[in-house]
Amino acid sequence: MVTLPPDDNSNAKGKTESTFESMKNNSLRVAGYGYLVGDAALFGAGLARGDHKEAFAGLLWAAGGLAAARYGNPDSDKVLEILGGRLGEYLREQGVAIPKDATTAVLNKERGVIDRIEEFLYAHPSEMLNATYALGGAQMIGSAFGKGASNNKWTAVSGALVTAGALAGLLIGEKKPDPENPPQGLIGKAVSWIQEKPLRASGALYTLNNGALIMGALKDRKTHPDNWSSTLKFMTAGSYIFANSMLSLSSKGHADNSNEGHEAMSKLADASAHMIAAQPPQMQELLVQRVATYLSAQPEAQMKADDISKLLHDKLRQVSKNVTIPSSNWQTRVQADTASLTPSPTL
Repeated sequence: MVTLPPDDNSNAKGKTESTFESMKNNSLRVAGYGYLVGDAALFGAGLARGDHKEAFAGLLWAAGGLAAARYGNPDSDKVLEILGGRLGEYLREQGVAIPKDATTAVLNKERGVIDRIEEFLYAHPSEMLNATYALGGAQMIGSAFGKGASNNKWTAVSGALVTAGALAGLLIGEKKPDPENPPQGLIGKAVSWIQEKPLRASGALYTLNNGALIMGALKDRKTHPDNWSSTLKFMTAGSYIFANSMLSLSSKGHADNSNEGHEAMSKLADASAHMIAAQPPQMQELLVQRVATYLSAQPEAQMKADDISKLLHDKLRQVSKNVTIPSSNWQTRVQADTASLTPSPTL
């Protein structure tokens, strides 16, 4: 979670550091907003010069920027909603009866088609960004050649660099460095650095594209001095430079959201503990282990099974004394409910 500045009169440096830290922790979302500004300017530049292919590229890229701005770096409440929905569905499939009260509401929420689509987008915001940028890059290359094209080689170079950056972000898998087997040599270290955060490669290639955009804008200004397209392209390049720097700080996965994930897990563990405490005693430890194993496989959780199990036990101790187990023939319920728990699927 982002640390908020103190309530007292902090100095300007402290405020600046706090703002930067907040931007860094939400770098993909901030990059998305930066790209949206640049995409709008590029769309306007294409229209101003009558280059509809370039304008369409701006529209395509805007879809990617919107995906990053909307779905990048979800807050703890959204992570809780996603994890709670999945866990509740898993428990119902296992035959577990979830109490319907305020403490377990997050486990009882039904997920519809829209929820599942948004869940996918929250899981893959950078992929959506890069996929649309690959298409837009190809459109930029096409806008430089053929009938009615700009015949501006810098537009083609710009499109090629964007396409290369997008493919790098899509195809390079994210891999954390192995402390026990550090990379050797300059090339090995460079590869490891890129694999740690593949969006660094995307950000670097996108930044090279900015140079091509600026050169293209200079040519447009020279050939069409009365046209607004060059000014809008300069605006595009400036917005992209900022957005690319934010993208380079971002992770493809959920590593940037570890604080939000841990905060969500604390709330979800509380709801899960209330659910577990409402079950017969002989079922509780089995459910603790099932829930811990399931959640540890969810990328948003950012926690190992043992840590989740410990968290659940801590929460369970806090709430179990306040939960009354129905006394009517509970032995029969234990046998029936335990039998209904199907084997945990391979995760």
